[in-house]
Amino acid sequence: MPFSIPPFRHDIYHLRTDVKFKLVFALFSLLFLGSPIYAQSPCSECLTAVEENLKKCLDNAISAGDKISCDDSRQARMKACVSRACKIERDEREKRDATNEQQTQNKPGITPYTPTKIEWLALAVNSQLRQDSSADRPFSLSVVQVDHETLLIVVRYHPTVNREMMNRTIGTAREVIMITAKSYGWDKWVKIREQVEMYPSPK
Repeated sequence: MPFSIPPFRHDIYHLRTDVKFKLVFALFSLLFLGSPIYAQSPCSECLTAVEENLKKCLDNAISAGDKISCDDSRQARMKACVSRACKIERDEREKRDATNEQQTQNKPGITPYTPTKIEWLALAVNSQLRQDSSADRPFSLSVVQVDHETLLIVVRYHPTVNREMMNRTIGTAREVIMITAKSYGWDKWVKIREQVEMYPSPK
């Protein structure tokens, strides 16, 4: 089928809710988006806001029930992102791809390339999950292909990193990859690994 295109500790409640919501966060929008990896698209901005709202909610949570309610709210907000901003971006990307294909038939250098399934999956999820280190998020994240069935989440962080925030981001990346794979019927063979390391100290 052609296509146009070490571990860290989690809170107990996350272990409980990961199973419950693992395949519910419909982040399919993280595919198909053609905005540059260094820019925040409306879709990724929406998803980032969801994470920030979750952090605020958890900071104010008292009981285990409060924390579960925070995850329920996160689920609802994620779905809203997917059905609005992310869907619009996906539709626009598909239109651009169709137009470009018609315009480049006589230009070999820009003829559309058909990737393998794992290449497509890596490109699609990395296009929106990738982030560079910044003052408020002192860690970088990217997704790369390792072999014919494995994607690697590569994370590098500074000593000042908020481990809880970084762990949530890594968890979200894993969810995005598997939900995306499941949408294509590839989840039975796709594997995910993580490589988490600190930036080397300045010399």
